Amino acid sequence: MELDINAARALMADSLGFHIIFALLGVGLPLVILLIEQLGLRRKDPLILEHAKRLSYATVILVVAGVASGTIISIQMSLMWGKLIEFGGPIMGLAFGWEGYAFMLEAVFLAFYVSTWGKVKGWKHWLLGVPVAIGSFGSAFAITLGNAWMQNPGVLDVVDGVVQTDNPLGALLSKTAFFMISHSVAGYYLATLLCVLGIYAFYTLMFKPRGKDQQAVKQIMFRLSATAVFFVAITALLGHFQSQYLAESQPRKFSAIELNEETRKNAPYIIGGKWKEDGTVEGGIRIPNMLSVLAGNSPSTEVKGLQDFPKDTWPMLFVNILFESKLLLVAIISTVSILFTALHYKKLPEKYRAWRYKKPLLIALLPLGPLAIIVVELGWMVAEFGRQPFVVNGYMRTNQAFSGQIGSWGYIFPILFVILFIVTTVAL
Repeated sequence: MELDINAARALMADSLGFHIIFALLGVGLPLVILLIEQLGLRRKDPLILEHAKRLSYATVILVVAGVASGTIISIQMSLMWGKLIEFGGPIMGLAFGWEGYAFMLEAVFLAFYVSTWGKVKGWKHWLLGVPVAIGSFGSAFAITLGNAWMQNPGVLDVVDGVVQTDNPLGALLSKTAFFMISHSVAGYYLATLLCVLGIYAFYTLMFKPRGKDQQAVKQIMFRLSATAVFFVAITALLGHFQSQYLAESQPRKFSAIELNEETRKNAPYIIGGKWKEDGTVEGGIRIPNMLSVLAGNSPSTEVKGLQDFPKDTWPMLFVNILFESKLLLVAIISTVSILFTALHYKKLPEKYRAWRYKKPLLIALLPLGPLAIIVVELGWMVAEFGRQPFVVNGYMRTNQAFSGQIGSWGYIFPILFVILFIVTTVAL
């Protein structure tokens, strides 16, 4: 049984890891298309509008891929985690139902939007894309809402193994949901913007556009980078406040992420520490008082430690490595995107502004999209591994949620995802 449970967890992790790539691009591209089409309409540039049109075709492919991968995951949920669905159905069912309506809104208007290029003109066509962006946001909102409830479900009334509630909406709309939705969706937008920016950097390096084509590409790249810097700031701000709330609402997870072994004031922030079997942290760079300041804006803030919780409820402590890796990548992404955007400042001397489209900086832009996708993956890994050993925090352990067996059919799902990934790449 233990082997089956571990196999199911690994299979679910792999599936979600694949799905999030399709999902985040499906959420982010409608916003990117609106930004580029708005730029083309404002500048009355048909070449920029052509760029938006081609990106809309890519969006169709990615939405289809997201639906296919989401369907595979829904099958896995019913086969392997039926007890979770039974336990939280009255609440999670509402969130999943909303996701269906949001996707319908996105799909219908995406069909109208893509099929009416050249037929519906100007701002009327741009307005057709707004519901697409709203629907894609709504899908991410609904799914993350259900996950946020699992992370921090509050006080539950459980009868015969099923959550009882007269107010499922109140259970879903929590402060945890606000932080998780806003932070993750902002990350999706940032990753998509940087992916498209990297494609334009590659195009500039390889094909060296000239004339009107060069002018259109530069305008699009600046629009994308400036918007990306905006979302860098938003995600950083939301991440800070989310961490503070996490220290208050889920101290067990927070202490694991930050490797804080004991409850104390003036808690240091430890970078690169290693957990020892005697319950202490060895090595690493220690910044005095910083963890207390981050958790509560004061060195005197008391931060709970892992030793306050039963050891069999501790999360997987490698979440600290995942979290620190995420912060390192965020620093790289932020530095390069801010530098590229800042070099567009008109009052800078021309010798500095000229660096914007020189080879070294364009090459630096290429990996930002994939790195941002890795950041999103790491963020979700921290959230999910940090919740273990619970699937519904404090109420249902992962082994209690398992309802099936991984038999000879288990290999089918990874094969399907690999095929889907290859087909989607070729189609794009």
